Amino acid sequence: GGIVLLALLTWLALREAPAPKKAIAPRVHTLALIALAAVFIQIGLGGWVSSNYAVLACPDFPLCQGEFLPPMDFSHGFTWWRALGHTGDGELVPFQALVAIHWTHRVFAIIVVAAVGVLVGQLWQHASFSQLARGLLALMVLQLLTGLSNVVLQWPLLLAVLHSGGAALLVALLVVILHRASPRPLGNAR
Repeated sequence: GGIVLLALLTWLALREAPAPKKAIAPRVHTLALIALAAVFIQIGLGGWVSSNYAVLACPDFPLCQGEFLPPMDFSHGFTWWRALGHTGDGELVPFQALVAIHWTHRVFAIIVVAAVGVLVGQLWQHASFSQLARGLLALMVLQLLTGLSNVVLQWPLLLAVLHSGGAALLVALLVVILHRASPRPLGNAR
């Protein structure tokens, strides 16, 4: 919820600010929407990892429990309406469910990197977006490094905070790109 609020407040701030000259880039706009949707899903998965204490379910990288496809229990891992740490039947969440949660977040990161990478490639082709492309690439690298470091170093608090903050900055920058690449004028609402 907080990330959605951040995105909306960023959009409102951009809408109220003086509109800079912007190149209309419909393809960039579409790619930014796809990247933003992927990032929102990934943030949701990250929240699910954290709230289920599944962070240390895959303590190794690039493997998880020593395997590319470890034993996983998706049905218990992704039961949405249940008490924290319990299955829908009231039993404790099995370890394989925690592995499924963590593994899904890890694998979906590949989709996010691909979506953001394609967007960065398109942004670099437009001179007016090259600075945004560098910022987006830097934030994506920060997210990858903090995510991997969290696994390898077993989730130190500073890295966890940096990973969450990086996700917030990534959303805000994607909203800026989306606003700048919008095919219709989105200047002042007045």
